[in-house]
Amino acid sequence: MWEILYGRQVTYSQELGTGLQIEICRNDLRPTIIEDTHQSYVSLMKECWEREPENRPSAIKICEILTEWLNNETILSDLTKSDELLKNIKITHTQSHPDDIYKSKFIKYTTSLCQDSGLNELNIASDKL
Repeated sequence: MWEILYGRQVTYSQELGTGLQIEICRNDLRPTIIEDTHQSYVSLMKECWEREPENRPSAIKICEILTEWLNNETILSDLTKSDELLKNIKITHTQSHPDDIYKSKFIKYTTSLCQDSGLNELNIASDKL
């Protein structure tokens, strides 16, 4: 949702890979939310970032919310105003790691890395994937 809203990829100052994945999963690393972003959108985006999958909205729920916004003149007007403000703001969250590549790449999985990181303690509902 961050990339859709701001029209650019999320960048971090560290290399893409398992270290970054661990920071995102264990330490809730998230991209910076820019001032003047409409609060309804921020709230929905933060819900999507919830650590526990059951606390995140489903794709169907997100579509329902977006449809409600499209049918609500007040929210739609507020979102449009927020969008206009954001177009005039230079996004400074663009510093990326020099070895970053913005293409999908295979990240090797090793059992020891997962065990050392503590990620095996996360409650992942694989039956809901």
